[in-house]
Order: sequence, then C-alpha cells, then structure tokens
Amino acid sequence: DNIFGSSSPDAAESMFKAFGPAMESGLPWAAILGNHDQESTLNREELMTLISLMDYSVSQINPSADSLTDSAKGRMISKIDGFGNYNLRVYGAPGSMLANNSVLNLFFLDSGDRVVYQGIRTYGWIKDSQLQWLRHVSRELQVITKL
Repeated sequence: DNIFGSSSPDAAESMFKAFGPAMESGLPWAAILGNHDQESTLNREELMTLISLMDYSVSQINPSADSLTDSAKGRMISKIDGFGNYNLRVYGAPGSMLANNSVLNLFFLDSGDRVVYQGIRTYGWIKDSQLQWLRHVSRELQVITKL
C-alpha cells in the first residue's frame, strides 16, 4: 500500500506526501496500487490518474490501446481488469554500449482490492485479462529483442 485509506482522510494529500521524496529526487519513478489505497476519498482509477500526473512519474493508468491488440491470436483484448497495469522498458545508460537497448522490462499489475468470491469477502488477484495482456506484451518484446 502507498497509503492506508481508512487512516487517510484526503487521499490526494496523502499520496503527495507518500511520493514527495520520489518527486523531490527529480528522477523518474513508478508506482502501483496496494489493496488499501482506494479506501479513502478516491477510487482506484482516480488514484492511478493522480499518480500518473505527478512530477517525474512514469506510472500509467493502463496499457495503451495498441498494446491490447493480440496479433498472435488476431484479436483485441477488449478490457483489462484493474488500474495501473502497464510495462516499462528500461534502457542502458546514455553513453554506454547499451544506451539504445532495452536491458530490462518491468511489469506492473493491479491485483485489485476486495472481492466476493464464492460468498466470501477476500482480497483480489490478477485476472485473466491481465495475464492475456502480459503474455501478449512478453511475446512482442521477445520479437523486438531478437531483431
């Protein structure tokens, strides 16, 4: 969790306090939601929107539409569950031999908050739509790195 929603009467203010050091560093940073973040005044979509707009944040609300097209299966992943599902490609340091090469790919997946499953209230999990997207992007990245 970035904030504990029930003890944060103003979610936006709490998020700015939580990510203040990251913003002050002047370096790119990324975040994903925990299962208690939305228990305050903002829902998960609003929280990821706020985070994505913060200084130096490279966080995303969800993947771009083009990354939802599964070319291997010739279809579109119509909806991806959650908010804050995205991937970031990390490139080599400027001036190094790897400067223009992807050296690492980071995946961020929203495991959700609370759900009712078989009549029992429990915590969420990664859904099939997210796994489909992850597999699709992984395949695309494998093709790119082989070029």
